[in-house]
Amino acid sequence: MNTINDLINDGYAHWNEPERLARIGAELESRTRLTQARVFLERSIELDPLNPEPYSNLSFAYFRMPGNFAKQGEKAIVDGIEATDSDFLKAWYVAFQEDDSVATLLIEDVKNSTDLLVQFTLAGSLQWRGEMDASYDLFKKTFALVPEGTTPKGLEMYCSALCWMAGQYPEINLEADILPIVKNLIRSAPDTYSHRAIELQIFQVLKNWEMVKDTALRILRDFPDEETTMLALAIAYDKLQDFDRAILWLNRAIGTKPSFARARVLLAKIYETQEKVVLAEEVMREIPVANPDYTFGNIQLAVFLYKIGKLDEATALFRPAFQKLKPWEKTSVEQSPEGKAMLGV
Repeated sequence: MNTINDLINDGYAHWNEPERLARIGAELESRTRLTQARVFLERSIELDPLNPEPYSNLSFAYFRMPGNFAKQGEKAIVDGIEATDSDFLKAWYVAFQEDDSVATLLIEDVKNSTDLLVQFTLAGSLQWRGEMDASYDLFKKTFALVPEGTTPKGLEMYCSALCWMAGQYPEINLEADILPIVKNLIRSAPDTYSHRAIELQIFQVLKNWEMVKDTALRILRDFPDEETTMLALAIAYDKLQDFDRAILWLNRAIGTKPSFARARVLLAKIYETQEKVVLAEEVMREIPVANPDYTFGNIQLAVFLYKIGKLDEATALFRPAFQKLKPWEKTSVEQSPEGKAMLGV
């Protein structure tokens, strides 16, 4: 089994081994244990400042943390570039550039790299920037250079990206073309959770809820405290109309990680469907209590209260929380009917 505590204990037991700490930090970041990930990634960088990979994982740990840690996230990438002059980090830095001229300079600097990781990373950055055709073309071009049966670094980015792109590019056949690659990734690194998550993602995109259920149950045998997999399993049970098991697994996910807002939101929706509105409201009100740094939690609670007619309380919660959102979060809220109403649009 591969639990969070196992990873943390392993990290402290090997406190002076930078490569091992980098792997542990990356695994914790992928499993959304962001504070703990930072501890081991920062230690790895302290011991070996010339390894570029911990800088990227540290950056993402900051970007994903509740609150506004974007400056620290960008600083981790910049520090890494200054320390290593890594094309890999320069390729990632493209994703965060608001200035197109800077992004263009970075792309020119790395576009001729023969390192597959750099090219996969650049393709991922283009995807983040919304340059989908350029991203897709570069992913395909880079994948064509991968020797058959091998699992170079960056291959998981290709698989995950094509899951997201499948709706836009009908020629992508996830089950026939991507799933075998993911199976090979899992065989090559069975203790890496992110590979298992991509397998789950494939069946979610295909809306094959029976396979989502079976895959999630299999993952949980190896990663028993993986709350995002518990959520995926609960969603599958919800889609299969097995609401009792959906509720069971949502409660397990919340018990594993009390700050896990998405599990509470789905639990409340199921209770709403069952006309248990009072119970649903209790669950939603727990979100900002369990995770006070999660600004979007107040937005979710406000939208729920608005829908059940508690307009004054909803608006009072919504407006100050909206001002603290990140730009992409504001966009999604502005497009919702409740968001428009509370913004007075």
